[in-house]
Amino acid sequence: MSDITERQRLEFLPGVAGKLGWYVYALRDPRDRTVFYVGKGKGSRAYQHARASLRADGDRNLKLKQIQEIRASGREVVVEVVRYRLSDEKIAYLVEAAVIDALTIGQPANLKNPIAGHGDRWSSLEQLRHLAAPPVDIRPEHRPCILIRPVKKYREGGSGYNMTADELWEITRGGWTFRRRDNHYKYAFCVHDGIVRGVWQITGWDENEEHWGKGRRGLVGEQADDTIWKRYVGKHVGHYLPARGGQLPYTLVRQSP
Repeated sequence: MSDITERQRLEFLPGVAGKLGWYVYALRDPRDRTVFYVGKGKGSRAYQHARASLRADGDRNLKLKQIQEIRASGREVVVEVVRYRLSDEKIAYLVEAAVIDALTIGQPANLKNPIAGHGDRWSSLEQLRHLAAPPVDIRPEHRPCILIRPVKKYREGGSGYNMTADELWEITRGGWTFRRRDNHYKYAFCVHDGIVRGVWQITGWDENEEHWGKGRRGLVGEQADDTIWKRYVGKHVGHYLPARGGQLPYTLVRQSP
């Protein structure tokens, strides 16, 4: 294969790239027609991966490894432009994220993208409640209390949005590395996206490190009464949380406002 032919196979036809502006593209495996990568760029960005695969160690990069396998089979990666003439990079990022979500959420997919996409992601109506949830202050008589954010457990498969109160309590109660001086809190709030998902009255502590892990403890408690539950659940308490989430998965709200 001549150098000219090889070059032409790894870039758009003359005059095309300059008219695309910002665009979002997909790389498709011609062997089974599956999309294995989604990206955004300008110019000949869509072909840079194929060029890189000619000189890179694909074992260290799943995307390049698949491109190398395609080329070894005698085929070429199929480059498809999803949207073009986008106004700027920010819009391209959002379109890229939407395409990635559409290909991966709710169905099997095998994208080689190292990250899930940029911007606010695919959300259910329940997940969007934080956009309109009314703020609520925690009354002095319900303090001191703990606002616990079991983010990972809540997000797994989107399960948190469908959990029962008992299931929410299980991911809220432990095990955490609470300090010994933090023993005297009245209520534990399960909080996600700044919204209270459940409230429980703390009655004690489970010190079983064999269950929770070394240096960790669990809460013992019972669901708050209906008055307290209705006052807080579904309301926004983000004004009590660290601006950037904080390093700890919980926030202590002291007695004084």
